Order: sequence, then C-alpha cells, then structure tokens
Amino acid sequence: VAGVVAIACGWSSAVLAQQSNVQLYGLIDTGMLLEKRLDGGKRFGVASGISGQSRFGVRGSEDLGNGYSVTFQLEGGLLTTTGKSTQGRLFGRQATLGLKGGFGELKMGRQTVFGYSWTPFIASPFGVAWSGNSIGSTFGYKSGDFGADGRLSNAFTYQTPIVGGFEAGIGYSFSTADEQSFGASNNNRVLTAGLRYTNGPLKAALTYERLDPIKDSNKRKAQNYQFALSYDFGPVRLFSGYNEQRNINLNPAPGYVATGHDKDRAFTVGASIPTGKSGAVMLSYQRAMMSNNGGFAAGYRYQLSKRTNVYVMGNLYSVRNHLIDENQRKHQFGVGLQHSF
Repeated sequence: VAGVVAIACGWSSAVLAQQSNVQLYGLIDTGMLLEKRLDGGKRFGVASGISGQSRFGVRGSEDLGNGYSVTFQLEGGLLTTTGKSTQGRLFGRQATLGLKGGFGELKMGRQTVFGYSWTPFIASPFGVAWSGNSIGSTFGYKSGDFGADGRLSNAFTYQTPIVGGFEAGIGYSFSTADEQSFGASNNNRVLTAGLRYTNGPLKAALTYERLDPIKDSNKRKAQNYQFALSYDFGPVRLFSGYNEQRNINLNPAPGYVATGHDKDRAFTVGASIPTGKSGAVMLSYQRAMMSNNGGFAAGYRYQLSKRTNVYVMGNLYSVRNHLIDENQRKHQFGVGLQHSF
C-alpha cells in the first residue's frame, strides 16, 4: 500500500509540475477623432486605438517544477476601423518564448525596448498611448532608431528578480530588420538596458538604448537616455520624466535631423487626479527643448465596469518644422469607448 501511495504521490507531483495555463486576451478601442494637421488640413471620423492600440493576443506558461516555468506571449495590433493588422504582421507587438525562475526571466523573440516598456508609464499619465498625448511625441524611444515604435525583432532580453524594490534588465537585438537574419554578422544591432524601482507610492526608472549601425554605415550610433519619477500622494499622482537623445538619425520632431543637429533633450510633467471611485483626470506638459516640439495634453476616463471605460482627450502642440523654419500648431480632440477582455 505504501508503495502504491508513493507512486501515486509521485505521479501527482509530476502532473502538477506540468500544469499549464493559456489565456486569450485583448483590447478594443474605438472613438471619434478630430485632428487639425500640420499642413492646415483637418481630419474627422471614426478612429481606432485613440487611448490604447486595439490588440489581441495569447499568453501562458507551463510549470516545470522547482520554481521554473516556460512563458510565451503572442500579441498583434489591429485597426477596428478596417480589421487590418498593424505593424505589418500577425504578431507585430510581441512574439516571445521565455524561461522564468528564481534567477529572473529570459525571453527571446520580438519585444519592446526598456525605454518603451518601463520609463513612459512612470514619466506620464498617458504613457505610450492616448494618440498625440503620448510622450512618444517627444521622447526618443519612438524615433525608430531603436525599432519602429520601440519594438525589436530578433531580440534576447534578461530581467532580474525584484530585490528590495529594484529590478534590472538588459537586451540585445541581433538585427533590427523585420526579417529573420540568423547568422549574419553585418546587421544593425540595438542594445537596451534599464533599472526600475517600486516602493509603495514611489516609482522610478532609468533606461538606455544604443544603435550600432553595422549595416548602414552612413547612420550615426544613436543613443537614448530616459529617466522617470512618480509619486502617489493619494489625492493626486505626480509624474515627471527626462529624455536625452544623442547622435540622432530619426527624431519625433519633423525635419529636425535635416538641419544637421545630432542632439535633443525633452522633459515632461503630469498629474493623474482621481474623481470618485470610477473616474480620473489626466494632465501633462512635454517639450523637446532643442527641436522646440511639444505642448499641453488632457484626458478624462470613466470606468463603466472593470473592463469597459469611456474617455475624452485633447491636446494642443506647437511644432517647429525645421525644414521650413516655421512654428506650426497641431491639436486633437477625441471621445471613445474601450473594452478589454
């Protein structure tokens, strides 16, 4: 009997160690957007992904036992206005397979730089979303030097465990090209690294990216430094961020590189103010100092349920187009509905 029990217990432990979970998830965001363009024209109509890009994905893990697990995530963006995929592929947002344990987590595949996934959400209440309200209007992760929208193909990343509120990460893309480039030694490469701290109401992050343009020798070795700090006082959470771009090839500010400049600095400040249990007002100001690009943004979100919210947003930016040496204004106003599942 004892032998049977021992065998049964061993079999049970093996089954538990191999348990896996798979989750289908997504976000659908659609609204009406009015935009006055830089050339003086106007656009108005139904828009997809105003306060967050519409997406779908599948993620999961398998317990390997002894504290180890295999993780995966496949995520694609889409336009609810047309049903088409964004990023030019099925899983353009993320496609990773990883190993997680007491040592931290290793991930391989298409993923984001730390300048996209860590800093923006501490620097601004709008993070990387809310259309023109995003700090991607001025911060260098959005430039494209470090992957389109801060996403890298052919990448390998490592994140440490959280110790005393601190965690660190480092990653490397063996080729920034969209096609698989296994074994090629002359691909453009990107290094990304970050340090993040969370302790109750205090959050901080420091990130760095560098482009090594091995294939395109005519490009500069672009670098992107970002720092963010936020604190939740209860009645209001305050946000702040600083960005420095060096050896710029591409910049969020239109026409900036064409003048021969190779550096820009940007900052942002913001606040998120709860209005009751279900609503929040968000405000921000951002400015890229050398390219003179930035302005004010505001938004309001109200939770209809745990997964559904309605929102309204707007912004007013002044942009210097250095190609024609002229200040131009751009503004947006939008309302929408967002549902996650």
